[in-house]
Amino acid sequence: MTTFEPKRFFSRFLNAHAGKLHFAAHSHHFWPDVTRDAQLAYWDDCARLSDEKWGRIFGAVIPQAQAHVARILNLRNPQQIVFAPNTHELGARILSLFYGRRSLRVLTTGSEFHSWRRQLMRLAEDSAVEVEVISTAPLLENRGAFLNGLTTALQKRPDIFFISQVFFDSGLALTDDDLVALAAACHEDTIMVVDGYHGFAAIPTDLGRLEGRIFYMSGGYKYAQAGEGVGFLVVPKGEWRPAYTGWFAEFGDLARPPGADTGYTSDGLAFIGATQDPSGLYRFNAAWDFYSKQGLTVSSIHEYVLNLQRTFLRAIPKEFVKAWDLRPLIDEDLAWHAHFLTFEAPNEETAARLEAALRAQKVFIDRRGRRMRFGFGLYQDEADVRRLCELLKVIN
Repeated sequence: MTTFEPKRFFSRFLNAHAGKLHFAAHSHHFWPDVTRDAQLAYWDDCARLSDEKWGRIFGAVIPQAQAHVARILNLRNPQQIVFAPNTHELGARILSLFYGRRSLRVLTTGSEFHSWRRQLMRLAEDSAVEVEVISTAPLLENRGAFLNGLTTALQKRPDIFFISQVFFDSGLALTDDDLVALAAACHEDTIMVVDGYHGFAAIPTDLGRLEGRIFYMSGGYKYAQAGEGVGFLVVPKGEWRPAYTGWFAEFGDLARPPGADTGYTSDGLAFIGATQDPSGLYRFNAAWDFYSKQGLTVSSIHEYVLNLQRTFLRAIPKEFVKAWDLRPLIDEDLAWHAHFLTFEAPNEETAARLEAALRAQKVFIDRRGRRMRFGFGLYQDEADVRRLCELLKVIN
């Protein structure tokens, strides 16, 4: 039986990080080598086609990327997927659906990523915007209590319900069944938005039961392994007219006469913006074309990472955890858990000292406040994990 050795797919990034242990795939996942050729292919298309390149991008590159996202998420309507430079831009378009309203009520959690949290904090400075924040603290010990709290809050019929599939500050995740139950608890006028950035292309996710009912956003920077510029949004079918809009949203109807009503496409491209760098889509397509040819799926990638995580949890020195007084924030069911494992230090000063001590040993993780995140990906193997655990024995 041939040993599966995916590290060979990442030779350029690994050579650039020689002598280091990069356990921060959740922060910036290494890109497979094929993405470099894709970047050059984009340059060559620009040279060959100049301003005619947009025909190829909209006619071939975007549909190919839509098909990859649809396959990964088990979606039947790839035309409902729209791309943007980042998910913040897409979130802003969702918010702009309520432009002109006298009030806006938002339900969310205290563990949403900074771009959404910051945007809501700013909007909440306006008395017309009401934001209810549910703590994720009960999730580890009592998932039912956490979900019940959200369900109760949803009875107030917020305009927008925004929640992560995987919470970035812990790695704790909602299951497909959890998301279906929350969607069922939403009033028909509530827009449900799921931030899937730490779940997409990492945890096997089936949105088949939720297609047409929720917005789902993610991108290429992390586990999709394509880097920047590949934010995407899965859009339910409908007559959407976001107030924050760009000229790409009428790309197929540029002959519309001046003074005509603002037109929108009838698919996900109603949420598209304006001129952007599409090279990330080339990288994304190259990565997932390659993985398809290798017979790799999100499920097989997830199982590979799970084995690395299990090795880590078996081998991590108990004296290291005790010496730094670390509290694990790890779901016992690793089969539905992020690809990073989080340990909470007693205070931020301790966490900062630990991060510095790790870097002194050329071990790169990352932290959010006092939470230390150890991330795992295809560019590591069990030898890397065991080396990490040996180094942890001497970190003080």
